[in-house]
Amino acid sequence: MKIIHTSGLHLDSSLDFITNSVIQRERKREINQNLVRLIDYAKQNNADRIIISGGLFGTAPVSLKAITFFLEMVVENPDIDFIVIPSAKEDESDLASRASKHPNLKVFGNGSGVLHYADCDVTCVGYMDSYDFDCLDLKEDKVNILVLTGTVGDNINLSDLKNRNIDYLALGGNHEYSKGKLDKRGNYANSGCLDGTCFSETGKKGFILLDIGESSVIPEFIPFSERTIHQVILNITDIDTYQEIRKNLNLKLNDIEHEDIVLVRLTGTYSLDLIKQNEMLEEALNDRFYYVKISDESKLKINPKDYENDISLKGEFIRNVLASDMDEEDKNDVIEYGIKALLKEDLN
Repeated sequence: MKIIHTSGLHLDSSLDFITNSVIQRERKREINQNLVRLIDYAKQNNADRIIISGGLFGTAPVSLKAITFFLEMVVENPDIDFIVIPSAKEDESDLASRASKHPNLKVFGNGSGVLHYADCDVTCVGYMDSYDFDCLDLKEDKVNILVLTGTVGDNINLSDLKNRNIDYLALGGNHEYSKGKLDKRGNYANSGCLDGTCFSETGKKGFILLDIGESSVIPEFIPFSERTIHQVILNITDIDTYQEIRKNLNLKLNDIEHEDIVLVRLTGTYSLDLIKQNEMLEEALNDRFYYVKISDESKLKINPKDYENDISLKGEFIRNVLASDMDEEDKNDVIEYGIKALLKEDLN
């Protein structure tokens, strides 16, 4: 038999990073539907257990709607054991209180427990700020899976888990997939989140499929998300026109799929002669991809000598700011926002 190890399902996420309300609602449905797709995969691949090592829900406090939806999936799939370790921010009490009604739901919010299966033992330890592993008693002659949630280097020290008869250490709490060798016997892996729910969760997302052998656990990462989130950085320091911005950006976007989500970050410095037209650029890119957001982090480049004799309102404004007692960084910020206001540009 096989086991699915996942984390970061983020059911009922707010998805505030998406400002288009239609896209946001659609994306919320996709995130919730991932659980249904995951269960279908389990059935098709003879996986009778799903380990969720943190991040089951996307909001705190957890909504009744999210809990109800998850429990409906548990009830509809009695042949699959759902093994849940809540993460630090999740209040597991409501979910744990309902677990006794569902034999195939195992929730470990506090303390620890061992689930004995024919092919392996699954030891689960609820989230702790600081783990004490001296109480672990993993049998040498058993295939052992240990489930934790947290962050390696923070509340989890891998050196504390060496030589404890662990065949596979299932981690959660970090949204990036990672893996490594624990010791001569075992491996560890963080499954990462199942799908991206903010712009920082870039790259391919998925889960880990565990193949349980007579004396080993073989993990395989399975890409699963239907959309990938990308961050694309364009330095506009040497760019003079909107058309040049668009041309350079298109070169960076060529390898990105049309159904993906993209954050475009404009960096560097620019002169007053450059009219960026960020709103127009964002609209054009949203016709090309599922969702695009422009984050303008570029800074206005001002040469004070250029405005010594400028008799325009813009020149008078710049001279007054430059003559003020503000520090240089504040002066530049004030000038940038002031010029944007004069040009009626978006101040965000």
